[in-house]
Amino acid sequence: MKRKMKTRRLKMCGIWALFGSDECLSVQCTCAMKIAHRGPDAFRFENVNGFTSCCFGFHRLAIVDPLHGMQPLRVKKFPYLWLCYNGEIYNHQTLKTQFDFDCQTKMDGEVLLHLYDRFGIKKMASLLDGVFAFILLDTANRKVHLGRDTYGVRPLFKFLTDDGFLAVCSEAKGLTQITHSMETTATIVPFLPGHFEVFDLKLNGKVQSIQFEQFHCCTREPAHALYDTVEGLSSGVDKETVKRNIRSLFENAVRKRLMAHRRIGCLLSGNCCPLSQETVILTARNNLWAFGEIFAVHTVV
Repeated sequence: MKRKMKTRRLKMCGIWALFGSDECLSVQCTCAMKIAHRGPDAFRFENVNGFTSCCFGFHRLAIVDPLHGMQPLRVKKFPYLWLCYNGEIYNHQTLKTQFDFDCQTKMDGEVLLHLYDRFGIKKMASLLDGVFAFILLDTANRKVHLGRDTYGVRPLFKFLTDDGFLAVCSEAKGLTQITHSMETTATIVPFLPGHFEVFDLKLNGKVQSIQFEQFHCCTREPAHALYDTVEGLSSGVDKETVKRNIRSLFENAVRKRLMAHRRIGCLLSGNCCPLSQETVILTARNNLWAFGEIFAVHTVV
């Protein structure tokens, strides 16, 4: 007798936004509920002040700053900026210290607002070490920005009609039943990894794309490497030097991912080499035990 496999949906934050909707937003918002499985902790829909045809939707999985991390994220210092993002910014503490940002929350994503205000969208995106997809609205300059991490770890989809109605979502299913006034069908497309796009936001909420550019390619050293905390690698190609370098990079890769304010677990394959298993376990425990957290490790053969 065959056992029926139970489908388990991944849980991670889900972002959704409309700019220039011709339909009643209360009707359109039902489409955002198609990605409700992504955020089991909370959800929010919010209209944009002064732009009645624009709306943000957010389904939250609380990982960092459970108290103040609801989105769209807005802070007192930048009342004209609205941010919805999904992912993790591993170097947010490093960037806060490096540029002396006065942050209002402990959210890793708040650093995007400060970077954008100081450096603009391109440098902001290039300084991020992490996995992310974001929607950043600047009502003061009437601009909408979209961006996605270099490897496309975090998903992002969009459609744009000929008359400038823009819809964005973490999953394509959140856009399939969006209605619009155009007779021609709008095509849902994945947003390209490693790119950002800038739209002019018109007074009626419609948009026009004015810039689409790559901020990083995986074959080039990232801009954030200048501020990385990983120790310098030894030169040479002998066996012991290569092993030390691999271990240093691997430890740093594990360490920077231990930024959650929730309990962390780790699933290792039995095919992992002993060095990999030891590095993950020791690096994680050494960093988490200092804060009294519990670290669970499961090995799958």
